Amino acid sequence: MMEEFANRIRGYYDDPLDPLAEQFLFRRPPTVGELRRPPQVLLLGNHSSGKSTFVNHLLGDDVQNTGVAPTDDGFTIITHSATASERDGPTVVSNPDLPYEGLRHFGDQLVSHVRLKLRPAELLQTVTLIDSPGMIDEAKNENGRGFDFPGVVRWFAERADLVMVFFDPDKPGTTGETLQIFRESLAGIDHKMLIILNKVDQFQSLHDFARAYGALCWNLGKVIPRKDLPMIYNTFVPLADKPKSRLPMEDFEKARNDLIAELRRVPTRRMDNQITQLQVYAERLWMHAMVIDKAADKFKSTRAQWRGVWLLLFGGLGAVAVGTGMVVALPGIVLAAVLAFIVIEYLILPRSKRRLIARFDQIFEKLNDRELLLRDRADDLRMMWEEVSPRAREIAEKSGLQSFKKMSWHDRELLEDLTSKLIPQLRSKLYDAMRDGGATAPDFDQDRPATLPASEPRRPQLVKGDRPEKPKRKTFF
Repeated sequence: MMEEFANRIRGYYDDPLDPLAEQFLFRRPPTVGELRRPPQVLLLGNHSSGKSTFVNHLLGDDVQNTGVAPTDDGFTIITHSATASERDGPTVVSNPDLPYEGLRHFGDQLVSHVRLKLRPAELLQTVTLIDSPGMIDEAKNENGRGFDFPGVVRWFAERADLVMVFFDPDKPGTTGETLQIFRESLAGIDHKMLIILNKVDQFQSLHDFARAYGALCWNLGKVIPRKDLPMIYNTFVPLADKPKSRLPMEDFEKARNDLIAELRRVPTRRMDNQITQLQVYAERLWMHAMVIDKAADKFKSTRAQWRGVWLLLFGGLGAVAVGTGMVVALPGIVLAAVLAFIVIEYLILPRSKRRLIARFDQIFEKLNDRELLLRDRADDLRMMWEEVSPRAREIAEKSGLQSFKKMSWHDRELLEDLTSKLIPQLRSKLYDAMRDGGATAPDFDQDRPATLPASEPRRPQLVKGDRPEKPKRKTFF
């Protein structure tokens, strides 16, 4: 049953999303390896917050180095294998069967800080763990680590099915890099994030625990834009050489068991997260394509007008010169025509292109003015556009607005159906299937829009001579 959902998701990426992404030079869809990857859990936290100790506890083996000082400056992917072995970063990102080729984008410095560990642990048969470098105060953006650390965290977080963020009593959310990661890398993924106050067995009094818990809530309140903070799991990893805490530990042990239970439920989250990823990708592609398409249409219209004026003016002057016998004026007319053409092509039109690209925000607002006023998602839509717009401007400047083929209304209808009907229907069918334990096979062909055939999502073909009436303008939002 899950494979049927996976095939449907891959089909939607293949068409209509992948052709449109290629047409408008949007970022590529997830690879087959990324879509088929096992469920993943990303572990983040301050250095010495107990991430690696927690991993070792889960796997029942000393897989990761532990210590008070920072012990690991790289991302470690821990997955299942019958025998224990390790792979370095270049081997990991160059293997098409692994879903990590996208890390190449962050450069060789990052690739050298990636490693793959294969271990025969039972938990790893269903879940892959990704341990990350401990976050510190000194690292600022790319300068401290040599690569875009917030960007890499965002890359892993978007693809993870669960993100666990660890804090400890000494640094309850106070490191600058941790707060930066919350603002830049973890925005919008609250639905799959767990907050953990670890090492609570270090507290010797309830007063100390309350102060650390309050400090953590205070710091999280500054970076999580919500009225209510997410649940915080207060727990610890039992170690034989640690002195026993004076606090009652039953609730903290229960929190640890609840965390492990969440880990074991990750495979059931996997498909829901893939549908969410599909929805997010389709929404951003729509914004990117619609704004560029509108700007390109305006630019081509402006170019046609200038060329038409040029042709009429100098074609008319030439015809008058020939008709009146003023052939001697033809060289001057030709020279003036060439100079005017150069001015139009290399001065006026480039300036017009730059103005249109600078007005992308206004184009976005105008395309969706009514929806932004009526829908309660206005802030979300603008936040999504802020994420999309830098890439859209970069692509338009490098490729030129004239290079983009106009989006057909068929493509608009297909994308409209996908984002507003098919993806919500897919999620609803997944919930129904999970509710009855997979006893009923999903019926993907029920209630399909007329624009998409029942068997497989692909572009409808027009019969020659059959010109359907162009629908009124729709916006996705």
